[in-house]
Amino acid sequence: MAKPIFYDPSGRRGTWARRLVAGLLSLLILAAIAFATTLVAVPRGRDLALPLPQPHATKFVATRGGRHGLTSWLPLHGGKDPHSPLSIGFYLPHNVASLASLRRHVKALDWVVPATIDVRGPRHAVTIDKDDDFDHMIAAMKHPPRILPMVQNLTETEWDGANTAAMLHNPSARAALIKQLSTQVASARQAGLVMDFEALPSNAMRDYLHFLAQLHRAMPAGTILAVTAPADDRDWPLAALGKVADRVMLMAYDQHWQGGDAGPIAAQDWFLREVGAALRAVGRDRLIVAIGSYAYDWHNGEADALSVEDGWMAAHDSDAQVMFDPASGNAGFAYDDGGQHHQLWLLDAAASWNQLLALRRLGIDDVAIWRLGSEDPGLWTDLAAYRAGGRPDIMALQALLTTDVEGSGEILRITATPTPGWREPRFDAQGIIRDERYRTLPTPYVVQRAGALPKTLALTFDDGPDGTWTPKILSVLEHYHVPGTFFVIGENALEHPQLLNRIIADGGEIGNHTYTHPNLASASPAETRLELNATQRMVEAYTGRAMRLFRAPYFGDAEPTTADELEPALEAQRAGYTVVGLHVDPNDWQRPGVDAIVRQVIDQVHAGSPERSANVVLLHDGGGDRAQTVAALPRIIATLQAEGYTFVPASRLVGLSQAAAMPAVDSSDLLAVRTDVAIFVILAAASATLAWIFYVAITLGIGRALLMTGLATVQSWRKRPAPPVFQPTVSVIIPAYNEERVIETAVRRVLASDYPGLHIIVVDDGSKDATSAIVAEAFADEPRVTLLTLENGGKAAALNRALRMADGEVVIALDADTQFEPLTIGRLARWFADPQIGAVAGDARVGNRVNLVTRWQAVEYITAQNLERRALAGFDAMTVVPGAVGAWRRAALDGVGGYPENTLAEDQDLTIAIQRAGWRVTYDPMAVAWTEAPESFRALAKQRYRWAFGTLQCLWKHRAVTRKREPAGLALIGLPQAWAFQIFFAAISPLIDLALILSIVGTILRVVQHGWAQTRGDVGQMGLYWLAFTAIDVLCGWVAYRLDARRVPYPAHLLVAQRLVYRQIMYWVVIRAIASAIGGWVVGWGKLERSGRVDAENAPV
Repeated sequence: MAKPIFYDPSGRRGTWARRLVAGLLSLLILAAIAFATTLVAVPRGRDLALPLPQPHATKFVATRGGRHGLTSWLPLHGGKDPHSPLSIGFYLPHNVASLASLRRHVKALDWVVPATIDVRGPRHAVTIDKDDDFDHMIAAMKHPPRILPMVQNLTETEWDGANTAAMLHNPSARAALIKQLSTQVASARQAGLVMDFEALPSNAMRDYLHFLAQLHRAMPAGTILAVTAPADDRDWPLAALGKVADRVMLMAYDQHWQGGDAGPIAAQDWFLREVGAALRAVGRDRLIVAIGSYAYDWHNGEADALSVEDGWMAAHDSDAQVMFDPASGNAGFAYDDGGQHHQLWLLDAAASWNQLLALRRLGIDDVAIWRLGSEDPGLWTDLAAYRAGGRPDIMALQALLTTDVEGSGEILRITATPTPGWREPRFDAQGIIRDERYRTLPTPYVVQRAGALPKTLALTFDDGPDGTWTPKILSVLEHYHVPGTFFVIGENALEHPQLLNRIIADGGEIGNHTYTHPNLASASPAETRLELNATQRMVEAYTGRAMRLFRAPYFGDAEPTTADELEPALEAQRAGYTVVGLHVDPNDWQRPGVDAIVRQVIDQVHAGSPERSANVVLLHDGGGDRAQTVAALPRIIATLQAEGYTFVPASRLVGLSQAAAMPAVDSSDLLAVRTDVAIFVILAAASATLAWIFYVAITLGIGRALLMTGLATVQSWRKRPAPPVFQPTVSVIIPAYNEERVIETAVRRVLASDYPGLHIIVVDDGSKDATSAIVAEAFADEPRVTLLTLENGGKAAALNRALRMADGEVVIALDADTQFEPLTIGRLARWFADPQIGAVAGDARVGNRVNLVTRWQAVEYITAQNLERRALAGFDAMTVVPGAVGAWRRAALDGVGGYPENTLAEDQDLTIAIQRAGWRVTYDPMAVAWTEAPESFRALAKQRYRWAFGTLQCLWKHRAVTRKREPAGLALIGLPQAWAFQIFFAAISPLIDLALILSIVGTILRVVQHGWAQTRGDVGQMGLYWLAFTAIDVLCGWVAYRLDARRVPYPAHLLVAQRLVYRQIMYWVVIRAIASAIGGWVVGWGKLERSGRVDAENAPV
């Protein structure tokens, strides 16, 4: 027996193959470790020096001469309030802090007073400020507090006392306002009104009292009219107000106010004195005391109203110590910033507790809080202790707001993160707080902004580089001599590294926009760092420069306030990046039109203000079709340059150079960078190769399917001359090994053939079952059947041994699991009337369609194997006459030495060999045989592995055909297509599937991250490609079934479903066969375990 093709009896080739694979794997692992190490160990960059304010603490001058004895801070005697206690909160519409405080504490409030109604101007226009968030919250409550809107005379800048006085003096104007207000209360079903007209001249009080009396009478029954009155203002007749309104709300704060000198906002002795006077004038039954909880920052002769938390932040930023003033009971501190001296006074929880304690002594338990959102959170602890008794625990300090955004500009630095604070109050024997020490101040997120320069703009581009759009954008920038700042995605930059250096050469800058553009809000800190480091290393590898600028995907604005926005920015800042935000965003990624992009950019730039700068413009050079952006860019630049604007890189907005924003890689990090250069080059090459393989393979696959289908169709249109009646003697050889289940049926089906003079040789190749016994018993009296029993030597050897006994001019060899139709032998034999014909292939079909596995094979036999034979037969390019149904001229067999014994695919080997010997091979689709197909995936894989290895053996054995170009059909068509599609295409198909899976996953991730609006084009394109490819596949299958003489129903769904599992098995066996060939390993026949379920008589037709 000849040595099998590829077999290496010494085993050395297999050993070297294993060593080579192990070496490659080791090299891959080492490279992966080195790469991972360099990605994790990216040195932290230096923070860019931003021009942020640097306040510093100065000496705080406390008040002098204040009275702080027991009697001046607490009353000696009191009484009892006749009402149920009221807790009231003033609410500021559209204020995030005010709404947040209301949500936290609404259950502690009986009334809420929203400042929603204004009366202003010479025409006394009434405006109602509707706050949907507030309305929805109250409407959703099962037991909401009573809502009493506050009516004010506040303009955008000041109290409108003069116009209000004129309205009050005009009876008709007064009546009109009363009607509007009473109607509003009735229609909105509100609990009443709180009148808060301030800055009224003293001569307007009489009119105001008349107005209140008339309004009170006009109010709907059961509603409440309350009126506010300032403390320490003798022009306000408290007693008279108490007679015309249901309740008088004493605003017991602003002892020192915004228009006056700096000092305590409500010193304890002052507070007690003013409340006492109001109590005597109004009485407990009508008096409500409003206490303040806020801060004033006096500087340059004026004061800004701040929340207590804002005051704490000013102390934190300036390292000032918040001091308790023992003379007033208020807290304060001082600092200098930019040449200005700031003095701050606060009404914190310590002051609030002392005030509430005084109210308790006075028997007053109706309290209002000015205002929700500006208060010290400890105030609510004070209020709970005030109601329940005992002392409040106000030591722990929690920040009320989530984010404090300061400064102007779009270059950001997070200077503080949420941290709790701690203070230690000191109570005296009476429960009064006599001192407090702030040990640690609470902080929210604090974001400092810089970079607001007049007439200066930075053009920034996200999501590139893109091979199509980035070069066009760079060309526009080069034409106008304008630098750009490009926030690149690492995986995009890997595909277009040459664009990185072009950006730098043009004077632009590169910033980090992560490697895969994920939503960092859902990423862990480690994932965020990996995204940043991968992009950093990639840019360093190709440019020799590091990046110091960062913009997070999806969260790029200059007012980050949520954790989703802040945490990724903070993680980037910890890695040494400076965050670049933006205020000018035309949403060009939505492709709104060129005119819309230009208009949005120009309008938003013009709308810039000190509070909201407009120096950074966001555009996109990647992530989709950016033709509109490219077209809009020249118009944007030209228009703004004509208006005097200058374009600079983003770092120049804060006075830094390109060298600072992109410093050269440090010498100590060069080895890591060089390692990454090599790995990134390999990754880029692998990515490009994978893409190339994908597109080439898909193109070739579609092309081959269309070509084979077209050729098969053309062959079917040709009218082949029917061969003459020709009936040579035929010997049928049936090799058998352990075929007791099927052997008798196979022989009887051949005997039933409509053909004279058959000689059947059953050759038992050493079966261990009853194969020989069954044949001997069943056909003892049948002279046409000869039994040949041998020792096991392999199928090819068994065939050759039987061939010596065969005396027919034509030899047919079929497997024991195959059943011929009665006319099959005659149809095969007739072609041998042509003396040039050496072999004839029939039409093999699956006869046991019992499950999905066998049905898939039935589809494959018709759409692939039989279709290919139809196509190739006309070019004398057939590579295999199937062992299941093929006939051979005896002379041709003898001429090539019989059945080859050194390959597993003896039928394919023999087909090629006889054509090389000068014989022709043809195909008869009407010569049908029904064969048994594997019924499980495992059996299928075993069979196809043997087929794939045998095919590889044959192609290698007959490789000289291609070199010598003889015979022409095999040399030019048959064997090249077999190498290309049966071996190479199958071997790389897992890479094709991998590329497809990555594409699908990538598209899904883009949809999730970018939203449908931005990615629907990608999804549509992918869907179109898939539909086109599937349509071609299905169409070719339909043609194959149409060409089939049996016209069986076309199961298109099975053809589509084959792509999920079936074809992957076909790919795997080819890869395994290639590995076996390289290793020189022995591959056995791997006989199929028969089920005996082939039924040719009832097979589908």
